[in-house]
Amino acid sequence: MAKPVKFLRNVPRWSTLFPVLLYVLFILCILVLAFSSRQSEQKYKKSDHLAIADTKVNVPSPLVFRKLEQSVVNELTAAFTKADTNGDKQLAVQELAKYINFKIREHIDNAIRNNPIMFVEIDHKPRDGLVSWEEYESYWLRDKGIQGDSHMKKVAFEKLDRKVKESIARDKALWMEAARTDPLSLTLDEFLSFRHPESSTVNLLNLVDDILRQFDVDGDDHLTVEEFSDVQTTDLGEGKKFILSQNVRERKEEFTKVIDKNKDGRADRGELLSYVDPRHPRYAIQEATTLFSLADTNNDKKLTLNELFAKSAIFISSKMIHTAESFHDEF
Repeated sequence: MAKPVKFLRNVPRWSTLFPVLLYVLFILCILVLAFSSRQSEQKYKKSDHLAIADTKVNVPSPLVFRKLEQSVVNELTAAFTKADTNGDKQLAVQELAKYINFKIREHIDNAIRNNPIMFVEIDHKPRDGLVSWEEYESYWLRDKGIQGDSHMKKVAFEKLDRKVKESIARDKALWMEAARTDPLSLTLDEFLSFRHPESSTVNLLNLVDDILRQFDVDGDDHLTVEEFSDVQTTDLGEGKKFILSQNVRERKEEFTKVIDKNKDGRADRGELLSYVDPRHPRYAIQEATTLFSLADTNNDKKLTLNELFAKSAIFISSKMIHTAESFHDEF
């Protein structure tokens, strides 16, 4: 009996073991939590890294965010909003073509409407129904704020920017081209040809003559589908701006669907005049298709405003925005 009592006396009491056990459990919990925290941290770091990588992949081209002049942003935004007829914040090629055709028609209608007003304003020394080069040059100088006698005008002209002086030189060359009856003066229609050659019926009739001269093999003043589809005769001469398809199949299809409106197998001057008129929808369709090929970077057949910003220089110089300047660069 003495031995068991002695043994029990040597066994540690629970009052001593309990704190030790608590301490051990506490240490184990700390180690478990620390290990879990490290794993979670590594997991989140990996997730963050992947998220950053994904973000970098989706970041649009820096061109989209380059600093544009506010006027350019305003012009592109306004045109985009007007062209987006269904309001889906995207442009289909049909929407763009329709808007470009509207801008072309608006420009030509304004040019024809304002031509006699400007003609009468310039024709006053003498008021003889003709505008001389001296009258136009005086008008041009007044528009630049230059007035006075010949000496004063010469001094002021020499101080103008080089590009401004080059513009009057270009006007002189265009004047000589438009002056068909008298090289020193222009009639009302010649003045329209001078200022807006794309708007002049006479210019368009001359273009029809050039087409007949090149394609009308039998000289009957009409074009057949075979004559028009001859892809070898496409040179209309220097300075002639005319868009033609480049293969026989396309030319035949264009003749049948676009030119030959009465479906008699022949195109007369009236049908050809309609065909070369810039207001014909085909010009707008061709320009819209070209703009899409240059700006639709993701090839989804839609244009967003950011894609317009990315190719701002192309759109600003197109008929979508600056219709008049685009025409005058062509004619």
